[in-house]
Amino acid sequence: MSVAIIDYGSGNLRSAAKAFERAARETGFSDDIIVTNDPEKVRSASHIVLPGVGAYADCRAGLDAVTGMVDVLSEQVIKGGKP
Repeated sequence: MSVAIIDYGSGNLRSAAKAFERAARETGFSDDIIVTNDPEKVRSASHIVLPGVGAYADCRAGLDAVTGMVDVLSEQVIKGGKP
């Protein structure tokens, strides 16, 4: 299992990554948890996390600023059903 936490410029994502690392460790999953703004790394992850606190307009603007990210999310999550 691999988890990609998308960095779209919203701020420090270290606490989110640490929470996923701890959950994985406590449940016995061996996984790779990365914080990335690379659409190819998002595409290859088994799970995708889009962090935020409900400010979708800012989130969308951040995603639009990362070349290829909206396309990968549409392909992998909306069309592909990836969690």
